[in-house]
Amino acid sequence: MSTLKDLKDQEKLAQMLVDKFDGTIDSDGDFQLRNTNRIDIAQVKAEEYLDSKNITYKNIGFDSKDDRIPSAMWFQVPSFLRCMPDLLVYASNSISFLEVKGCRDEVKFKIDDLHEYNLWNGIAPVRFFVYSNTEDEKWVLSLADVWNRLGSGKFGKYEDNNKVYLAIDCKQLEDYKR
Repeated sequence: MSTLKDLKDQEKLAQMLVDKFDGTIDSDGDFQLRNTNRIDIAQVKAEEYLDSKNITYKNIGFDSKDDRIPSAMWFQVPSFLRCMPDLLVYASNSISFLEVKGCRDEVKFKIDDLHEYNLWNGIAPVRFFVYSNTEDEKWVLSLADVWNRLGSGKFGKYEDNNKVYLAIDCKQLEDYKR
């Protein structure tokens, strides 16, 4: 009898997970949904791209899904450090930072984060690797390229944290395709 009950419990759990996650995309989910047992395909694609170009890099940011920082500690970290770019890149005898962004049809940049990236840009150039999983395309933009898109993007606000973001349609990124 307990085997039947166990199977029913597992079936209920499976249905609950399907109901919760079915049809969701990262930008629609809250932080917990976006960062629990998920492969960061954009990060994988960025590393594959860098490897294919024989570009040296080191993961430095806090976004690693494999090495999470405890949330109590996270909220004590200054926002400048919380916005540390994902990768330190060494190419053509110079370093730069690379922030990895995954998306579907449009990429979103938090305005507060862009201000912090201005500070990082004072240390070394900040670039963004954008990967669209629906288009299976990748683009690389500079921080200035993103700021220059303020007029052509649209603004929104995340429901889970009330942060304002700039959304840029991937069709506008053709000049930056890799």
